[in-house]
Amino acid sequence: MTRPALRHASAQASPRAAAALVAAPERIVLALVVLALAAGLWAAVGLHEPWTVLPTAAAGIALAWRLVPAPVVAAAADRRAALLALVGTGAWAVVNAVMHAEYLIVVRDPGFLSLAGLWLVDHPGSDIPTLGAIDAAAVDGTVLADASQAWNLRGDAVQPQGARMLSALIAVGGWVGGDRGVLLANTVVGAVGILAVYVLARRMLGPLASLAPAAAVALSVSHIGLSRAAYTEPLTLVLVIASALWLWRGVEESRRGPLLLGAAAAGATTFIRIDGAAFAAGLGAATVLALALSDAPRSRRAGAALAALAVQALAVYAGYAALWRWSEGYAERLADQAVTLMVGYGALVVVLAVWALAWLGGADRVATGARDMLGVRGARAAGASVAGLLLVLASRPLWMTAHRGTESSVDRFTNSVVESFQTSQGLEVDPTRTYAEHTVAWVSYYLTWPLVLLGILGFGLATTWMIRRRPGWALLLGATLPTSLLYFWNPEVVPDQLWAFRRFEPATLPGFAIAAAVAAWWIVDRLRPAWRAGARRVAAGAFVVLPLTTWVSLAPGSDLPVSAATPVFVREMGGAYSQLEALCAVAPDRPVILAGTSSHFGSLRVMCDEPTVLVLAALGPDEIAAVARAWDTAPVVLTRNPEWFDWADEPAVVVQSSVRQASYELQGIPRTYFDRRYSWYAGIVGEDGTLEPVPAAAAAEVTSP
Repeated sequence: MTRPALRHASAQASPRAAAALVAAPERIVLALVVLALAAGLWAAVGLHEPWTVLPTAAAGIALAWRLVPAPVVAAAADRRAALLALVGTGAWAVVNAVMHAEYLIVVRDPGFLSLAGLWLVDHPGSDIPTLGAIDAAAVDGTVLADASQAWNLRGDAVQPQGARMLSALIAVGGWVGGDRGVLLANTVVGAVGILAVYVLARRMLGPLASLAPAAAVALSVSHIGLSRAAYTEPLTLVLVIASALWLWRGVEESRRGPLLLGAAAAGATTFIRIDGAAFAAGLGAATVLALALSDAPRSRRAGAALAALAVQALAVYAGYAALWRWSEGYAERLADQAVTLMVGYGALVVVLAVWALAWLGGADRVATGARDMLGVRGARAAGASVAGLLLVLASRPLWMTAHRGTESSVDRFTNSVVESFQTSQGLEVDPTRTYAEHTVAWVSYYLTWPLVLLGILGFGLATTWMIRRRPGWALLLGATLPTSLLYFWNPEVVPDQLWAFRRFEPATLPGFAIAAAVAAWWIVDRLRPAWRAGARRVAAGAFVVLPLTTWVSLAPGSDLPVSAATPVFVREMGGAYSQLEALCAVAPDRPVILAGTSSHFGSLRVMCDEPTVLVLAALGPDEIAAVARAWDTAPVVLTRNPEWFDWADEPAVVVQSSVRQASYELQGIPRTYFDRRYSWYAGIVGEDGTLEPVPAAAAAEVTSP
């Protein structure tokens, strides 16, 4: 090739590479969303296999690839911002993957979600066969073939609690990297969530300014902590924020493809969480409102609204159907909440669909007429009302103390947990407190009050601008405000951190970060031109520095004058994986009788892949022998309570382990941790029901650190 031809080829390649770089963050988001949809859908029909999920995802990505537009001309600022977003997010993913949690003991949700992911690596469905455990459990009422709420019997199978999309997605990590691939997969989801915030903010703020809210989310203790373990919230964040972006594009550009993809992503939140319909409802209503206010032809707008509602509703109800199929016990326990959500969502969809259909007769003038009637002053008043409502909610600690009831068993259990936390922290004991009046303050724990107050102003501005002829702002509001307001008023959660803040991770955290950036840059644009460049640098720095200040706490004169946020600096449940591997190696290829602790039931059943029963009280030799007769191979008893059984010889500790966990903290970020120590004994069940201890010398080879 001649030198002029080479220069021409380079000139042609450079714009293409620049355009690909600018589009890359959104295309990464697109790839993860499509992969999650493929994994969730195939898991819903019990065919979660590499040969089903991966080709489906590849085909979906190829079909949707052009829905993400590459710019014709990529400006220097666009290229620089995209590169910074990709490099920063990549570094974030690596650091947090190194610190990934080992949440494999079922204390809270990430335990059974991680274990379901491990199971789905090698199985097409999440039902776990009992393999004789039901017959073994029939011997005595204290012997169970399932365990507590996390593992429920359905026929002759045990079902892990909860929806399946997250577990199905992290199982893909297992196809690539084995068990560790499953455990660190959610950090990749968290990293993509940061990119999702960036690409949505880029639509409102421009390329460089959009790095600010992405950085605030990335550096928040909550996003770091919830991404390292298998919490559902980071994946929900990806779907909610990505759907807002694509719906916004579909509305403003009159493109059916992004609109339908956004509707599908919004509806698919029910494949992740039982409250997914609440996110879908806000996005569905915002989409219809934005279309009603847009300038496209009526017939086109009406058709787009009806198509989006149909796709979203199909995904929503398919998610609930999958939940009832694969976690029947959990769905029945929360049936009141689930049915209320389904009925309420269905009623909203019907109302919106009837209204959209009536646009053909001019009913869209209800929205446009209201907008015109409000005018500039009315739009500002509406924005001030939204900001005022949020300020009132933030002020509640000054005039309100929220309490829960004492009637239901759930209330009594929650009250006892809250009382134990209050006692351990030296707080005033008031077990019925929900601390719901502090929910806006919870956001400030992770973003700080300056960003929260800017966010309140930003939501007010977005409301004003939505009314004043840029209807796409409705998508930001619909994606973030409805669930935020719902959980601000009544979070319905044990109020310790980070656990309680899960409610606000998917929509409230990114919503406030983006809204705060909108307000900050709006303020900067009102300064004198000579001051603006410096003010922008200060604003950008604030979105980095302020979340970082929450990582460390200074309390001179206290027992702990300097403390750090444990979700950032401590590997949650470090040591759990090696403990479970050691327990499985004590007596391999034998059924397991787990005595005394339900937290390890699913852990042993999944990781050892042997039938398992749970014993809740001491059993005599006759009873334990009868349990053992359910299998052809003599089972092994694993227990921390050796006094419950008769032993042929004095048992010795076979596995000694320590697992590190963050402390439970009311009214603040956890800044301490504790090491939970385990001493396990093991014995093979003899024909007479006595236990033959596993030799301590053999066990020493598998003792966990």
